[in-house]
Amino acid sequence: MMQLRRAIYQVFAIAKTDFLGVIRNKTAIFFTLLFPLFFIVIIGFTFGQSGAEETSRIIVGTVNLDGGITYVNGTASQNSTIGDAFVQALKANFTVYEYGEYGDKDTNGTAAYAISRGDIDVSVVIPANFTETLSFQYTDNLGIPVPTKAHLDLYVDPSDPTGSLITQQSVLGFISGFVKYYQDTAISYFPPDFQDYLRIFADPIMVSTSEADVAGRELRWIEYMVPGTLGLVLLWSGLNHASMAIAIERTRGTFQRMVVAPVSPTSVLIGKLISSLALVYLSAVILLVSGVLLFQVNLYWNIPVIILAVFLGALSAIGIGLIISSLAKNEEAANSIAIIISVPLQFFIGAFFPLSIMPEPAQIFGEALPFTKLVNAMQNTMTKNLPFETIIPEILYLTISGLILFLLGTIVYRISLRRL
Repeated sequence: MMQLRRAIYQVFAIAKTDFLGVIRNKTAIFFTLLFPLFFIVIIGFTFGQSGAEETSRIIVGTVNLDGGITYVNGTASQNSTIGDAFVQALKANFTVYEYGEYGDKDTNGTAAYAISRGDIDVSVVIPANFTETLSFQYTDNLGIPVPTKAHLDLYVDPSDPTGSLITQQSVLGFISGFVKYYQDTAISYFPPDFQDYLRIFADPIMVSTSEADVAGRELRWIEYMVPGTLGLVLLWSGLNHASMAIAIERTRGTFQRMVVAPVSPTSVLIGKLISSLALVYLSAVILLVSGVLLFQVNLYWNIPVIILAVFLGALSAIGIGLIISSLAKNEEAANSIAIIISVPLQFFIGAFFPLSIMPEPAQIFGEALPFTKLVNAMQNTMTKNLPFETIIPEILYLTISGLILFLLGTIVYRISLRRL
């Protein structure tokens, strides 16, 4: 009985010493506790605003040539009515800068120059005959209007594929709305008996988009991100700290003294495990509480499931960290290896964006990671409020992978003791 008490005391003494060592180390605090919080704060303040505010941050450069001299049926014409209305509508939805010409990337004051310098996200060039075309001024010899489409030129930055795609879709969505308004206005000039038919021909398919009853409410992107960031907690608080657990003792020269002291290797291992788990849960609490306080995230809080999933995921992270820590010769080597592993992994666990949009090999790799299973389980639980049985496959995967990786970490740790 006395030996059991002594072993328990030793375990918690090691855990306390290890935990306090991290708390007193400012660098360690940031990377193990506060990095996920730092990440979610940056993401929240960058993307956590409303859709209208996000759209207004897109900067559109307009080159309105409408109103310039153009020839219609052999007669000079200058009319900018619809072009001006188009620009005004753009200003109501985006941040708009106006330019006299598109130009080229070397000519200051042109739209092309502004795109190349990142001053605008997209350029819209409105042709000189924009109003004349949309007001049916082109006619044949009999005076019958000739169907002529107006043409807009859209220029985006090819060096920013993701940003250009988002910008392009936003502007095209605006243009689609403007076209619908133009169609309704043009149809209103026809005899009332024909207007309904013309509206159907102009817009033959009506699409209704509704949100499926999945989350029970409308979710903001930040509310999708917070559960996913728990996967980052495992990488930065679990894996990184565990990777330093033995290596830092070896660098300081205290690992040898700890082993030869009347403390069993198992007690040292369990103490390090408890310390790592404490840091993981502390980091998770800081992250979730900050999400509520800073961004008022509205999630479902199934606390027992969250605690269980984080624990199982932490076993995998700590197991990998133990392997790194036991093999690395010193603290610097362990830290470098942990960063090389954890930084790429965070892009494959579904915390930033769904795996479904990634190439198939990346999807296969990501689905094999236990941290991805944690992210899936937390998103299903915290955003969709799905019952526990729906995440049993993820829980089983986390359990098996956690036990295997922690066992491997324990084996490598035991082997490292023999090398002393």
